[in-house]
Amino acid sequence: MLRNYFKIAFRTLWKNRLFTGINLLGLSLGLASVGVLILFVQRGITFDTFHENTDQIYLVQTETRDGRYNQTVHPILGQLVKTYPEIEDGTHFQGWYDLWIGYKGKDAQGDTKFVDPGFLSIFTFKLKYGNPQTALKDRQSIVISQQISESLFGNKNPVGETVSVNDTLNFKVTGVLEKIPENSSLQFDVLAPIAFLEADKSFANNADWYNTFSNVYLKLRKDADVAKFQKQMPAFAKAHFGTADADRGVHIAPLKEYIHTENPGFKWMIYGAILIAGFILLIISINLLNLNTSIAFTRAKEVAVRKVTGSTLKQILFQFWTESGIVLIASLLLSIVFAVTYLVPEFNEFRQGRMQLVLSWERDYVTLVVLAGVISLIAVIAGTYPALYLNKLDLRDTIKGKLSNKAGGRGWTRSTLIVVQFVIAFALAIGAITVRKQVSFMRQAKPGYEHSNVVVVSTDLQFKNEKAARSQFKSILDGLNQDSRVQSFVTSSVVPTKYWGNYNMYLPEKETSKEVRFRHLGSGARYAETYGIQIVEGREFSDEIDKDGKNNPVIINESAMKALGWKTAVGKRLRQKNNTEVYTVVGVMKDFHYQELKDKIEPLLHWYGGPAGINNYLSIRLHDIGQAKKVLSAVEAKMKQIPARKPFSAFYASDALSSQYNHMDGIWKMVNFVSLLSIIIAFAGVFGLITLAANQRTKEVGIRKVLGSGVWEIVYLLSKDFLLLVVIAVIIGSPLAYLFEKNYLQTFEYHISIDWYIYGLVGLFALLLTMLTVGFQSINAALTNPVKSLRSE
Repeated sequence: MLRNYFKIAFRTLWKNRLFTGINLLGLSLGLASVGVLILFVQRGITFDTFHENTDQIYLVQTETRDGRYNQTVHPILGQLVKTYPEIEDGTHFQGWYDLWIGYKGKDAQGDTKFVDPGFLSIFTFKLKYGNPQTALKDRQSIVISQQISESLFGNKNPVGETVSVNDTLNFKVTGVLEKIPENSSLQFDVLAPIAFLEADKSFANNADWYNTFSNVYLKLRKDADVAKFQKQMPAFAKAHFGTADADRGVHIAPLKEYIHTENPGFKWMIYGAILIAGFILLIISINLLNLNTSIAFTRAKEVAVRKVTGSTLKQILFQFWTESGIVLIASLLLSIVFAVTYLVPEFNEFRQGRMQLVLSWERDYVTLVVLAGVISLIAVIAGTYPALYLNKLDLRDTIKGKLSNKAGGRGWTRSTLIVVQFVIAFALAIGAITVRKQVSFMRQAKPGYEHSNVVVVSTDLQFKNEKAARSQFKSILDGLNQDSRVQSFVTSSVVPTKYWGNYNMYLPEKETSKEVRFRHLGSGARYAETYGIQIVEGREFSDEIDKDGKNNPVIINESAMKALGWKTAVGKRLRQKNNTEVYTVVGVMKDFHYQELKDKIEPLLHWYGGPAGINNYLSIRLHDIGQAKKVLSAVEAKMKQIPARKPFSAFYASDALSSQYNHMDGIWKMVNFVSLLSIIIAFAGVFGLITLAANQRTKEVGIRKVLGSGVWEIVYLLSKDFLLLVVIAVIIGSPLAYLFEKNYLQTFEYHISIDWYIYGLVGLFALLLTMLTVGFQSINAALTNPVKSLRSE
């Protein structure tokens, strides 16, 4: 009997191969997309949960009146461990600089984190080589990634080998890391003992009870009362923070909160992925159900004959389930190929290195189980609904072919499902257009500085002899001073689009109540000139006037002046909250967008970084950007004469401005793909339904033509219902799309306005596409010879 089910199923699917093909297309594309989205959701909801003691791991957050953030002061860990018995162990996870590791003439550098000895006991990061319990106990021990290990040592086990660190110290390799999971908030290539960093004077000078730049993690005892522990934190903060930090608190948060505090939009990405996956499943299910139900009416006599010959409802259901199951299994296989070869690589490109999807059949069995469950459910529904309906039909009417009135009773269900499909497709299309227009707006908006004629050279090349490099670099700057193609240049620690998240509280010299949070950093003379930033009051830095650093000159922006409540700023003095050193404002910059337009321009302060010299960046403004390659070639030739570990690199300021929105392009591509997918599936379904409708009304069309109906009357007869459904979908979808567009745009400080004509254009496009889809089959039916039509069964 089972063989007969499959034999009949294959015959039926081949007989209706157009509809089988449409189902395969929609299901394979849809299931591939749903599978990738489920993978992303799985990675997201299991973020940082792979550690064996996840429930015991907490991070120390700083709590302020503006909210919480994940960094805290460096000395807090030792004090917490000493004070509270609830803490079993703790560790810093501190970045400061990346170590250069050398071995027999080879150099390698990776993302370096300085940690305490218990780090690998608290967190479950597996080692390919080495003992995690002892790997970091020695002050001059080092744990490296597998990639760095292979670049220095090849395929051999390097544990026990001695390497040079920054050319001055010898460290022993004590471990090699296995690949770190993509959904880990802690990512690194090198681990070194925190004791080594604490001996660095520049670090020690900042590692106080004021500067919050440390990531600190605690492992609490299994029986610890976390709520009780948290209640002790206000008293702890009051006892250890100075009077200037009376408003600063300490919060103990579960490890899983790290990603959501660091990136508040992450949970919305997960919700969005779930919503989109749900939409796609709904669309493909509707399509399959509509086509299967419509085709079922052509099989009414078959079901009636089965019943007359003794078939039970169970046997009829098994026949329909078998057919649906074959289509869905074939679709699943096609979807896996499509996902692995195209969707996953595209998704990873869209993520731009953040939480990449790396497929692992062993780890991703959950996704396969979910997909299998979804497919089984769809197969059961798609097979059950038409089978149950046909089973209820009167045998006499069915055998006589009297089904028109009976079949029509279910038309409202099919119409409702078609409208739902088109509403989703319409809303997603509006969403894709909105995202694209917003990205274009941000790329084309004037950022408040001139970027078109500026090239930027990266000068932090890790020179092997800093003293000699400074002397040689000065000759490069002298050459630029003499170059007639160069209008201006500046060396600085940052450039627009690459500003650090470096903040401090500032207040007027003689006031204690007016505190303003500034983003602050150093820049050189002619920064404003090089980037065309308008100085609205005072002047910018000058190597002649400010070279002695007298009065600690600073330049602020308009937002800073407004936040301080000043109408004029030049000559006024500021101090940081954590020290008594006084800074004198010598100029005010017009507000400019030094970061994405998504965020509001914050109060900004530049301090004088000293005369031009080696810094992170050398920005060069040219009279003619066409001369950029020649100027850069000359600079590159001179910089290559300075021994360095990193290669020469440069970029155009315009490219940097545009590229900061590349992640938005990724969002647009995802929404655009889903929109296109939903449109393809929806219209493929409509094409199948109009084809079926035309076939079912073949004799009616022939009679109408014999009685004098023209081609366009026949086309109108067959098309009007579908066109009406699209109009209804546009009417229903417009307010839904508007709500999405409004809420999405409100996440941007600077955004486009809502253009109502877009709704009309998308609706018109949907109508035209529907007319083309249904019109093709309608015209084909209308042009059929009525003699052939009247001979139709």
